[in-house]
Amino acid sequence: MLGKFLNLVLLFVAFVLFLAILNAWGPIPALLNIIIALVALKFIGWLGIRIEVNIWSLLIVLIGGIPGLLILIFLSVTGLAFGQKKESKK
Repeated sequence: MLGKFLNLVLLFVAFVLFLAILNAWGPIPALLNIIIALVALKFIGWLGIRIEVNIWSLLIVLIGGIPGLLILIFLSVTGLAFGQKKESKK
């Protein structure tokens, strides 16, 4: 329950950041911000940071760009949200 609420709050924060970036810099830098964040999301797994890629994490990165990605990294590292489940060895 808390995880879903936290995801919705983060989506709202990412949307506000997107509107602020769009108003401050215009559409082209905002689009570049989103593209760089999506590429970084793809390559972040090589650093050992496991982020669960689902609709919420993609929406946060698409709307928030690099600040949204930084929020996802923080939440994944701290274990609050968007972290992949560790597989147990049997």
